[in-house]
Parts: sequence; C-alpha cells; structure tokens
Amino acid sequence: MVDYVLEVVEGPEAGRLIPLPGPVEIGRDAGASVALQQDELLSRRHVRITPEAGGARVEDLGSRNGTFVDGDEIHGAAHLAVDGELLVGVTVLRLRTAATVASGATSLMPIPADLTALRPLPAVETPGRTIPQVAPVLAVPESEPDYVPASALGRGPGASALFPLLDVHTKGKAKGAPIGIFVLLAVAVMLYFGLR
Repeated sequence: MVDYVLEVVEGPEAGRLIPLPGPVEIGRDAGASVALQQDELLSRRHVRITPEAGGARVEDLGSRNGTFVDGDEIHGAAHLAVDGELLVGVTVLRLRTAATVASGATSLMPIPADLTALRPLPAVETPGRTIPQVAPVLAVPESEPDYVPASALGRGPGASALFPLLDVHTKGKAKGAPIGIFVLLAVAVMLYFGLR
C-alpha cells in the first residue's frame, strides 16, 4: 500500500506534515492521535482518517462544526482521494503521497502579494509638485452569475415568478409599506367618525 501524508495547507499550523501509517484521529484534545490545538473550531475528537487503496477513508466523529471532503460536508464515511482536500475547523489538509512530499513539492497556498505589500503613503505636497496617493484596487467588476439561469432572473423569454422576489423589488415594496399603513389608518378613522 502507498504511504500517505496529510499536509496542512491552510490554517494555524500551515506547513505541518502528518504521516498516515494507520488510522489516526484528529482533534483539539491533546490525547488525540494528531492534536491541532491552535484551531479553536475543532472538536476534541473531530475526525478519523484511515489510509486505504487509492486514498483514505474519512469519518466524522460527531464534530460540532462538521467535516468537509472536497467542499462537501460528510455525515458518514467518505473517500478522500490523493490531492483531495479535507476541511476541519479552519484547517485545510491535503492528502499527498509520501513520495510526492519527499520530492519537496508543497501544496502550501502562498499569501497574495496584495496582502503582504505595504500601503502607499498619503499624498505629500511640496512647493511646485504634488505626489498623488495610489490606492490599491480591491473591487472586482460585477459579473453575471453563471449558477442562476437568465430565465430565473426575469431576463429573456420565459421569465419566471422569481423576478418579483429579487431583493431590489422587495426593498422597493417595503419602502412603500409605511405609506400604505398610514392611508389605511386614515380611511379607518374617517369611516369611524363618518358612521357615528
């Protein structure tokens, strides 16, 4: 059987390598086979990982925050393939073969340069010239959602009944609600005094 290693690629202990010689339990408790004590969202005994042919078997041990294999929450035993990701708490682990790890290849995700760069200084005015402040661009242009069909958004032929439920329309109707209540109360008061 191939020897496997779990590499912590994100989280408080990023860079840590966890060999899988046999079944291991990961949790926050110091008595667990593998203790990840810096991750406060882990349960004391969170998950059991058992190496098997073609990957590993992952079993959630009734954790409070759940266990996710390749982005999907598991409720029973699940298969974790080589180079698959396991999320427990805020820690992301990737299953690697021992040979790949020994070659020096790593799955650690680098910190984006925008997060490590220093901020520019404010504009400095000197007689005769101004140095403008350069602000980093963080906004991304809005893109069309690809997970919702255009017909569900009320665009194109066959627009669905979801169109009136979009947030813009709901908020617009909510703004008119106080006026409607005021008019209703005014009519009720006029009827009350008119019928007396």
